[in-house]
Amino acid sequence: MHTFKTTLKVLLAQKLMILIYVVWLCLMMFGLSWSIISNLAKSDSSVHYESAKADVAVVNRDAHGGELADAMREFLAKDCDLVDVGTTSEELQTAVASNYADLIVIVPDGYTQRLADALASGGTEPKLDVVVSFTGAYGSLAKLQVDDFLRLTRIEALAQHTQTGEAVTAASLNTAAGTVTTTMDASANTYPSISVASDPHAATDKQESARTAYVTTAKMGVYPLLAAMLVCTALAMNSFSESNVRRRLYASPQRTGNLVMQQFAACALFGVIVSLLYWVVSMALPVAAGLSVNGIPMPTILYSGASLVIYAFVGVACGFMLSMLSANAVAVNAVANVFGLLVMFTSGMAFPIDMMPNVMIIIGKLLPGWWFCQSIDAVNGVDGHIDVGAWLANNGLVLLFGVAFICLGLAFSKIRRARPELATPGATQLAEA
Repeated sequence: MHTFKTTLKVLLAQKLMILIYVVWLCLMMFGLSWSIISNLAKSDSSVHYESAKADVAVVNRDAHGGELADAMREFLAKDCDLVDVGTTSEELQTAVASNYADLIVIVPDGYTQRLADALASGGTEPKLDVVVSFTGAYGSLAKLQVDDFLRLTRIEALAQHTQTGEAVTAASLNTAAGTVTTTMDASANTYPSISVASDPHAATDKQESARTAYVTTAKMGVYPLLAAMLVCTALAMNSFSESNVRRRLYASPQRTGNLVMQQFAACALFGVIVSLLYWVVSMALPVAAGLSVNGIPMPTILYSGASLVIYAFVGVACGFMLSMLSANAVAVNAVANVFGLLVMFTSGMAFPIDMMPNVMIIIGKLLPGWWFCQSIDAVNGVDGHIDVGAWLANNGLVLLFGVAFICLGLAFSKIRRARPELATPGATQLAEA
């Protein structure tokens, strides 16, 4: 029991490694998970609707078209967001290069008069200078609204010409443009409001999002739990492998196997505590994002929590094996990162399985991370389905990896005990005559 307590003290004394591998790696995974959870929480549109609006800028360079440009802005403001991009060529070029607006409409000098002349004579109508954004379709849709405004203005100007018999002029075009916006504002059916009906499945959608968020976060523990437990266990047990320490341990009346098992038990307890803390945070993140934990089936929570504990045990077993090889801190860190990343990228957590090449799938099945993720998928609660048999089979394979690591570690330990090399190098001392 004394060795057990000493091992715990040695573990807790490794503050830097705990900070890097336990705290930092877990926080990194929680950060990745939080971005996914936030999108899931925002994806529920069953209770509200917000239509996307295009950013439109109207630049007037026509000395006689001020009222026409103002009426166009008022017409577009109902369904678009008006922005100011300036009027100089440099400012316009900057706005286009930075994609500041979805649509830029430029009313060129003399446009209103040329349009009036075209309507009066039946000639070709002049065109506005427009710049449409290349990153989306909102600018093209806003351009259709500009065309609608010009069409309505043209119809109103011709109607006034027919009623009064007066010629179509720039002034009459400005008047017609103002009449169009006034008429549109006065009609209640011009811009109908969108009513959103209550979705009877809204609560179910949120529950499904909570379940997905929890399962995703739990599976992300495939890398930090393995790397953290491997490093902390290996370095803690390496502390008992120094020559002076081993000499005292071998000289003690206790059996070496008993001492090693106490060291392993202390590291396993540390692994259980870390995995349970990871499990608790995995449940807390969906709640923090506004998703109810009631959407997660209780068997999913319990079985996945047990999977995390079992997987942390495998990390401890792997660290035990490395400690029996007397690997130094540099080698332990290298193995932890390389092996941990290999397990993560082949486990099916980082990439969808249907997108992974067959080589990665074959490698993944030879590593514990694949079966850990499969065990959580077996009890992820999709449509309330919990496959306990598949969960037991997958976790059985995960435990077999842990047993294999322990057996290898014991074999290395036996080889090391057979060649203890406890004798200190001889020192030549000069005898006094």
